[in-house]
Amino acid sequence: MAKFIPTPVDQGHLIPIYLGEWIPENHLVYLVNDIVDQLNLSSITNKYSNRGEEAYHPALLLKILFYGYATGIFTSRKLHEALIENIPFRWLSGGLRPDHRTISDFRKDHLADLPKYFVQIVQIANDLGYASLGHVSIDGSKVKANASKHKAMSRDRMKKEIEKLEKEIAEVLEKAQQDDQAEGAPSVLFPQAEKELTTRTIRLDKIKRMLKELDERKPEDESRKPEKDQINFTDPASRIMDTKTQGVIQAYNPQIAVDADHGLIVGLKMSNCSNDKQQFEGVLQSIKETTGKVPVKMTADAGYSSANNIKAAEASGVDAYIADSREAKEAKNRFDKVNFIYQPEMDVYRCPAGRLLPLKTISNQNDPDKPTVRIYEGQDCKDCEFRSECTKSKTGKRMVSRYEDDAKKEAMHEKVHNDEGKAIYRMRKAIVEPVWGQIKQCQGFRQFHLRGEKKVEGEFVLLATAYNLRKIHSAQFPKPSTIYKRERSAQKRKKVV
Repeated sequence: MAKFIPTPVDQGHLIPIYLGEWIPENHLVYLVNDIVDQLNLSSITNKYSNRGEEAYHPALLLKILFYGYATGIFTSRKLHEALIENIPFRWLSGGLRPDHRTISDFRKDHLADLPKYFVQIVQIANDLGYASLGHVSIDGSKVKANASKHKAMSRDRMKKEIEKLEKEIAEVLEKAQQDDQAEGAPSVLFPQAEKELTTRTIRLDKIKRMLKELDERKPEDESRKPEKDQINFTDPASRIMDTKTQGVIQAYNPQIAVDADHGLIVGLKMSNCSNDKQQFEGVLQSIKETTGKVPVKMTADAGYSSANNIKAAEASGVDAYIADSREAKEAKNRFDKVNFIYQPEMDVYRCPAGRLLPLKTISNQNDPDKPTVRIYEGQDCKDCEFRSECTKSKTGKRMVSRYEDDAKKEAMHEKVHNDEGKAIYRMRKAIVEPVWGQIKQCQGFRQFHLRGEKKVEGEFVLLATAYNLRKIHSAQFPKPSTIYKRERSAQKRKKVV
C-alpha cells in the first residue's frame, strides 16, 4: 500500500507564528510597505481630527489599495476578504481588518490626493535610476466604463420618449378623473394608477435632466448630427467607443507616457474622447508636472498625427517621432493627396502619374482669422489615362489644396521614414504597448469600478501608481529572462545611436 504524508488541517501551533516568515524576502508586499512609509501623507492626515475614536492610519489604507490594485484585487469587498484570507495582506495590515465600507469611503474621499503620491513615487523611482526620460512613448487604450452601452440614449430618442411619457401621464390622469366622476367620489387616484403615474413621472424627469445635460455638453446647433448625439444614463461622462477587439463599448480612453528604461509610467491623462489626437499636449504637460523635465525623444503612433502636436513637441524642445497614416492611404487610393509630391523649388505638386500641378490661387490670404490655403490645379489632365480614378471634377482637372501646416507634416513624415527615424520609431511598440497588456492581463484591470470623470481619473491614477510599484519591484528583483531582454534591448539602442 502506498505511503503518503498526513495532512493535519486542524493541527494547532504551540510556537507563535510570524507571518513575515511565510513571505519570500523579495516579495512585492515589502516594497509597497517601504515605499508608502516614505511618502508625505500630510495632505490626508491633516484632514483627520484628534477627537472621537481612533481611525485607521491613511498609510495602512493606501498600502491596502496599492497592493490590491497591483495584484488584481480592485473592489473594497474583495480587499476586505483578502485581509482575512491572504497572508501578504494580513502581514501588510498588521492583522487589522478594515471593513469594505471603510476602504471604499477612504478611496472615494481621497481620490484627489492620489496624483500627489503618483508623482512622489515616480520621483523615488527616478532617484533610484529607473527612469531617465531618454525615450518616452505615449499611447491610449479604451477601457470599459462601469456602465452598459444599452443605457445610452440619443437626443432624438429622448425627445420621442419625453413626448410619449407626457402623453401617457396625461392619459393616466384623464382616466383616473373619469373613474372618479363616474363613482361620484373625490378625485383620488387608485393605487395602480398612482403607481403608474409615479413610475412615468420619475422616468420623465430623468430623461429631461439627461437631455439638458447633453444640450449643455454639445448644443444642438453646434452638432453636425444632433439627432444622433448620445448620453449614458449610468455614467454620463463615459462615451460610446469603437474598439478593435471588443466592438462598440461604453468606455473611457486613458493615456499613458512610458519611459523606455524600465517601463515606468511617467505621465498620464484621462480622456473620454475616442480620438487620441487632442491628448498629446495634455500627456506632455503631465510628464513635465510629474518629473520636472521633458523627454529627450518621444514617439507616438498615427493617432496623434497633427501639426499642433508637432508644434507642441518643438516648443517643449522634444525630439518627437509621430507617425502619419500615409501608408494606409497609399494602399487604399494611390491618387489620394498624400501621394502628390510637393516640390518647393518649383512651387508645384507632382501627381502619381508624373504630371505637374502649378499654383492657381491663394485663399484667405488677407483674412487673419482663417488659415491661408494655396490651391494647385493640373493643366493637362484631360488626356490622362487615370483621370477617372483621380478626379470627378466637372472641369476634368485635379486640384490639390496646401495648408500652412502641411510642411510640418511632410517634414515629420520624412523624419520618421529615414533609417534613423525608423529604428527609433520601431521601439515604440516594445515600450508602451506591453504596459497596456500588463495592466489588462497581468493586473486584470478590464473596466473601471467607479463612475464619473473625476472618480474614474482618480482610479486610473491609483492603477498607474500600483503598476509603477510593480515595475520598481521588478527592477530591483529582475527575473533571469527579464535581464536577458534588457541586455538585448540595450544592445539595440546602442546600434540606433
